[in-house]
Amino acid sequence: MPTSPVGAAQRMVETLSQYGVPYVFGAPGATIEAVQDALAVAGPELVMCRHEQNAAVMAATVGLLTGTPGAVLATSGAGTTNLMTALLTAATEQFPMIAVCGAGTRRDRFKRTQQSMDTIAALRLVTTHTWEVHDPDNVPEAIAGALRAAATPPRGAAAVVIPADVAGAPTAATVVQPHRHPSHGPAPAENIHRAAQIIRAAQQPVLLVGLRGADPEASTALRELMRVTGLPVVETFQAAGIVPRALEEQYAGRVGLFRDQPGDAMVTHADALITVGYDPVEYDPGLWNTDPARTIVHIDALPAEIGSHYQPALELRGDVAATVGELSGELSGLPISDRTRAALAEQRAALAGIEEEVRAAPATATGLNPAAVILKIAENVEDDATVVSDTGPHIYMARHFRGHQPRHILLSNGLQTPGVALPRAMTAALLRPGTQVVSVSGDGGFLSSAPEMETATRLGLHVTQVIMRDNAYDMVAFQEHRRYGRASGVRSRAYDITQYARAFGARGIRTETMNAFETELRRSLDPGRLCDPGITVIDVPVDYAHNTELFAQLHDRNLR
Repeated sequence: MPTSPVGAAQRMVETLSQYGVPYVFGAPGATIEAVQDALAVAGPELVMCRHEQNAAVMAATVGLLTGTPGAVLATSGAGTTNLMTALLTAATEQFPMIAVCGAGTRRDRFKRTQQSMDTIAALRLVTTHTWEVHDPDNVPEAIAGALRAAATPPRGAAAVVIPADVAGAPTAATVVQPHRHPSHGPAPAENIHRAAQIIRAAQQPVLLVGLRGADPEASTALRELMRVTGLPVVETFQAAGIVPRALEEQYAGRVGLFRDQPGDAMVTHADALITVGYDPVEYDPGLWNTDPARTIVHIDALPAEIGSHYQPALELRGDVAATVGELSGELSGLPISDRTRAALAEQRAALAGIEEEVRAAPATATGLNPAAVILKIAENVEDDATVVSDTGPHIYMARHFRGHQPRHILLSNGLQTPGVALPRAMTAALLRPGTQVVSVSGDGGFLSSAPEMETATRLGLHVTQVIMRDNAYDMVAFQEHRRYGRASGVRSRAYDITQYARAFGARGIRTETMNAFETELRRSLDPGRLCDPGITVIDVPVDYAHNTELFAQLHDRNLR
């Protein structure tokens, strides 16, 4: 029996609901009003944000934390162009999300009129898949197709452009029901057996875990592999927290920015490197693989991207969790060589030495040691806390913040987009209520998304926002000093962070000492306060004088 016509916008909303999309983030606009109206009746919760870029960051974070693509809704013209940095970030860092973008009517599609632009051409530059819908009957399948494309490895941002007259038109089309992505199953058994032989024959095998290794099922399987083998583990930024506290002794460090870190040393001296879910966007092989002839076993759902510095001896292509599970059976009881034990002990001692040096560094008249601030946060949060870093502080977070849960330490090292920390933290607070959520930004990056404090307050979220303030764009300043002997265009005036936060309904606190900072941090994270809605913004002055020396260890290709 034919379905009675309903609005295409309603069918869109019903499709999003069927696919488990919990929220639609966005800012209002005339060309999307039919969708907004449909969301007001039923479907995912509509969250109005203060800027489309922040809305898209929140949608992408839903995808990262749940595996179900998040959704952002934007009007035509500037509403759509405001999405582009966040969409490119999601595509680069492989967070599944979809953008639903309004457009003028089909009649005006090729006219030079208000908000006219080639939306499809623009979006194709920053998404993995983009569609434009010209028939109301095609709306449900376009949304379903975008959701599936966004969640298919390599995951990322997909977009659907819907003209205003299409969204408002009736349709008899039905909702496209969700279908599970078919599992690839494990890699071929003979290849898994060969991989086990390679690892057993190696004198110093090491696991390098990347972004797809941090997926829930993959991380569970990996932890079992760690347990039954004792293999040393090095994490990329996106795999931060993959090593649980119970297996802490196997953690050899994190890689992604600096040269000659303990993790880099462990990788450099490995004679067999097992990469799990690793993607070159995380840490280019040309930066870490000093020996292209090194034996590499590549485990991933995607084929290896072969290059002069990444030439696996063996590819185990299949479902990561299933493949790792089979490999665990082959390697159970793997004897760890004295050489591997000694190398791991040496690098763990180096990690401890780095932390000891940071804790001993005194504050100066300018401010606290930024690395010491990060360690203080690490000392005061629970294992299930979500800690998010903006660009800038991420160099300290990656180096000093251990963590023991995957997808609970959120670091941006793909596009390195400023301002992502607060909206990502807000999303974590939405999805993980009753747990600690900390966002860490510089004073410059914070202002990129600070108006969303109003959104957070309106939603009743509990987030602790730490601002490491130096009144400059120091990530740029130190590079200019290295290249030109001076810095230009990087200094800003101090602003009253506490008053600014209070204007948005947040609690603003300025601290001057480490003791004061720790007191306010503990107060904001106290379990009794987690159910008390509110944003706490802690302003802490830091001294980046050590940056020039520290950043001399950065790979030049990572200087931007």
